[in-house]
Amino acid sequence: MKCRQVLVVTVAGAVLTLSGCAGVGADNAELEPVEIPTLTPEPQPFRTQTSFAGGVLSIDVPTPGGPTRTLDTARDVDSTWGLFLPRPVQPNHASREWILVDNHYDGRVLLYALASWNADDPADYLVAGWWLIYPPDVPFVAYEAATRGVFVDGPELDPADPPDLPLAGTATYVGSMGGLYTYNYGRAWDELAGSAEVTEFAGQVALTADFGQNRLTGCLGCLEPIATAPGRHLFPAVPWGADDPAASPTDYEVRFEASFGAGGAFGGSAVTVAHPDRTIVSSAGTWQGQFSNVPDADGNPRRVVGSTDVLFAEDDGSHGRFTGIFDALTPATITPPKR
Repeated sequence: MKCRQVLVVTVAGAVLTLSGCAGVGADNAELEPVEIPTLTPEPQPFRTQTSFAGGVLSIDVPTPGGPTRTLDTARDVDSTWGLFLPRPVQPNHASREWILVDNHYDGRVLLYALASWNADDPADYLVAGWWLIYPPDVPFVAYEAATRGVFVDGPELDPADPPDLPLAGTATYVGSMGGLYTYNYGRAWDELAGSAEVTEFAGQVALTADFGQNRLTGCLGCLEPIATAPGRHLFPAVPWGADDPAASPTDYEVRFEASFGAGGAFGGSAVTVAHPDRTIVSSAGTWQGQFSNVPDADGNPRRVVGSTDVLFAEDDGSHGRFTGIFDALTPATITPPKR
């Protein structure tokens, strides 16, 4: 078994650096049965009020039991950058990412946002991200104490201007999903048992829409393994270059299914989680989203966006969670036909 050094966020919120063997023990079959946690996912905020004008992005964050907090890229920027990656995938679009922080007497907000906009029409934009809302006097490292949320918003998702959906046929969508991955270690994980690790995940999502049946299916982790970006956005609590979690999300597959209405909105709890080497004893989740009101060259909505919150439990008492957002485009949107 390979020994490693990992960054661990305990359930109590303290940060420890452990040196030891962080794999599953060889005598797991002899472990006594353990109680499996009850999975009770709550729907995550899907849309939130945003504005993007004059190069300034503003985001309203609904706080639990309190007033809405508004963060913007003119006042609350902790850091910002553009990625040297094949993003955005839409032709003639630009993008930028931000970490926003709002320190307030009733708690702090740590927010990550990614915006993509049409270089010729800034009013044609899409913004997505996640936030962590901390109670007063709680440090950033105490992720377990924070309320998490995700959001996706933009004019093409306006429910007052729904898409004109095809009456028949199918369409495929491919894109990215990302967010927060948490794993709470059970009894089979030796020194890590009783602790939790938090990192960010990213992966490709594949969706298929059957317009005749009003049915949307999808999978995260089926096209390629789920990846992690440890320490990418969670600084300063997580150092750059930190190891991946011992319980890597790489081999998990998360599948979704839902029906959608005439307005292009969907939501449901048909979620399953699978892993080739770990025994999943229960899984539950919510996912929700919206078809774009902008058609592609084939007459299908050019994108599907949404959010998901998925929990799963394993036979040794370990349990994990994926809270994320996704944006998937049709092939005709990624590579428009030449005229």
